[in-house]
Amino acid sequence: MQQAQTALVERTPLPRNPDPLSSARALAPWLSEHAARIEAAGRIPEDVAERLTEAGVFDLTVPARYGGLEFPPSEAWRVVFEIARGCSSSAWLAGLIAANLLMIGKFSDQAQAEVFDTGQAPVVPMLTGGVGRDISVQPARGGIVLSGVWRYASGIDIASWVGLLVPLPGQGDRPDARAIVLVPAAAFEIDHASWNVLGMRGTGSKTVTLSQVLVPEHRFLDWATLQAGGCHPDCTMEGPNYRLPLNTIFAMSVAAPTLGVASAVVESFRDVVATRISAGTGTAQVEDRLSHIRLSSADATVSMLCDMLLLDARRLTESVQSGGVPDIETRAAMRGRIACASEMARKQAQDLFGAVGGAILPTGSRIERLFRDLHAMSSHFLLQQDVIGELHGRLLLGLDLPAGARI
Repeated sequence: MQQAQTALVERTPLPRNPDPLSSARALAPWLSEHAARIEAAGRIPEDVAERLTEAGVFDLTVPARYGGLEFPPSEAWRVVFEIARGCSSSAWLAGLIAANLLMIGKFSDQAQAEVFDTGQAPVVPMLTGGVGRDISVQPARGGIVLSGVWRYASGIDIASWVGLLVPLPGQGDRPDARAIVLVPAAAFEIDHASWNVLGMRGTGSKTVTLSQVLVPEHRFLDWATLQAGGCHPDCTMEGPNYRLPLNTIFAMSVAAPTLGVASAVVESFRDVVATRISAGTGTAQVEDRLSHIRLSSADATVSMLCDMLLLDARRLTESVQSGGVPDIETRAAMRGRIACASEMARKQAQDLFGAVGGAILPTGSRIERLFRDLHAMSSHFLLQQDVIGELHGRLLLGLDLPAGARI
């Protein structure tokens, strides 16, 4: 049996950045210059991780008691939008980590201290969406001994800890009891050949293996409690961030980079149209009225969708500030808007991709990479319109939800 260690990936501690939005905006051009290198690496390289850390991207939702910024989700998503202008994979990781660290703030104080009180900006993948296999959970004194294989560990190469959704043994009155458990990233074996994908290549969402690792009880958090917006009994954290419902925040965390990349598509289309000469007619596309209309429509639509996400995020925070978690109908409506926004952004981008013709074909161009990245991002299960639409529709009609519905 392997005793879980708390060693982190070695990096020089950096001072916390008080203005990550301005820093992210300034960093985006550099990320754009290096996006092809990030994609070729199949992960976030160390120098990119350091630049993101310097910009404060991994501090957005770290609790203030540990020196973090403790941003509300609406402010975190604004930073993600800016990062997406430079690198889709970096934005994806920024969105996920912001949501995941909000969840860490709901764990026991002891577990939080292990993750946050290190002098390092934490990077914590959460593997909760049915991505595990061959999972073995054995009771042990003071915890469990855990083994298994998990896919899609985004950012694992630069991670400090990993959260895993696992069944809990010995719960006779709750045979389906599950918990998120925290394990140091150093305890995992990474399959570096496992991440071969069409888009989002730079996220490095690789398969990881855990073999006979002891996980103490203070690093458990009941899954049902977490989904309902609750905290560990030994959590003394206060503030609205730590009462937010899990599934809504997770859906927003993947919608934010998706909408940010859609904004980058609009920018890229504008740049292509400004210089492109049609091979068929020999005319400059910049004078094409249909291109003007498409550009205006896409810019207006994507801007509105970004604003809507920020508005819903603020509403969510205001709701918990008023004393409670939003009811299931409100959460389902938000999830429905998130999924619709992703689909609308994808359709607007698709119109632009079609309008640039053969300019999208050469491998390695910005717009070709954005084409692959946006389609990969918008296919995430939390953004699938039919799935959440069915659940939202049932609630609108006064029908019961199926067992296990995640809202």
